[in-house]
Amino acid sequence: MTTPALPRFGMGTAAIGNLYRAVSDEEAMATVAAALAAGIGYFDTAPRYGFGLAERRLGAALSACDPTEAAIVSTKVGRLLVPTTQTGTRQGFVDADPFDEVYDYSAEGVLRSFEASAARLQGRRIDIVLAHDLGVETHGDEHARHRDAFLDGGYRVLCDLRDAGAIGAIGIGVNEIAVCEELLDAVPLDVILLAGRYTLLDRRATALLDRCAALGVRVIAGGPYNSGILAHDTIAADAGDLHYDYAPPSAEIVARARALAAVAADAGVSLSAAALQHPLRHPAVACVVAGLVGVEQVDAMVARIGTDVPAAVWAALDKAAADTPAQISPADQLILLHPDDNVLICVAPIAAGDILPTSGGTIPAREGITVGHKVARGSLAAGDKVIKYGAPIGSMTAAANPGEWVHMHNMKSDYIAAHSRTTVTATGS
Repeated sequence: MTTPALPRFGMGTAAIGNLYRAVSDEEAMATVAAALAAGIGYFDTAPRYGFGLAERRLGAALSACDPTEAAIVSTKVGRLLVPTTQTGTRQGFVDADPFDEVYDYSAEGVLRSFEASAARLQGRRIDIVLAHDLGVETHGDEHARHRDAFLDGGYRVLCDLRDAGAIGAIGIGVNEIAVCEELLDAVPLDVILLAGRYTLLDRRATALLDRCAALGVRVIAGGPYNSGILAHDTIAADAGDLHYDYAPPSAEIVARARALAAVAADAGVSLSAAALQHPLRHPAVACVVAGLVGVEQVDAMVARIGTDVPAAVWAALDKAAADTPAQISPADQLILLHPDDNVLICVAPIAAGDILPTSGGTIPAREGITVGHKVARGSLAAGDKVIKYGAPIGSMTAAANPGEWVHMHNMKSDYIAAHSRTTVTATGS
């Protein structure tokens, strides 16, 4: 099955699932109709958005406004919806459908999730299916279990659906960089939808995107406004109503956003237009998805798409971003995936001299380290096993001191992980 060609821009549907405020069926229908009329031909949804409400509304709107199924649709798996009597705002969704969610990335769970989404979408073809919210930040200590369930079962189901022509492409939809690197180490992916990690404010995914470009994995950049802070051309003095990564922004984030806004204003360019267009500057990014609700937001997106951002303005914005880097603490630069691991994973760029945590305290980084790579937690000798997620993934060919980058060329893969690319692809996909 040919992987569907993605347009440069798409519509996210969490807002028509009543994210943060209630939206009528009529407004949801009008939003989708306006997006289609404006040439926005890709819609991303998920069972989580309004606990089925966004999928139901999108299915109804596309049935009425796109009967030939010209538009591309993606949805997600990994959550099953079960009936609930809970009411009120739940996980940010107001007056959502009467369901709760249960994580299930197994073969049976992924198939049930896909079939339920297809029903809510009124039988419409689903072009792209993404495993939703795998990662340590979402699942904590349960991440390894959910990851294994997906790699052992759910991933195979998605491959079978794609190979049978039922869907066009498979991948993951996340906002964590480390899990993207981990999955790319394990299995082939067609698409990664990565939210909020490659924006004017947050460029931590640059190394990951470079890897995706080399592998031919297409990236859909979600969250170009970082939950809203970049959707404003001026950053108000009162930042109380602003959001960054779904939470109130820190004073530092507000200051960085204002620096970018000032550059854009001096050049006579809309900051929100630059924010929307920025991810497409990387060759791995095929499409940018922004949440929309209401005809006015559709019109605003169309205007931003049509805004010319001269090369000199991009250069000035890049300089402003570099001149006001995020002050990232060591805890935010490295994560420990399992208590037994002897390496940490870099999730934010590290510069030589940065103070890093190790098993025995802290130590200055000996060199710059890029996102997704491993750092020695303690002293590693040649021949030592490298433990990641509590299991050996290889052995050292040279020694590494605490805080040093454990390069791939300094280890050999003589311990075959249960979910290696070879293991998965050898089973007959």
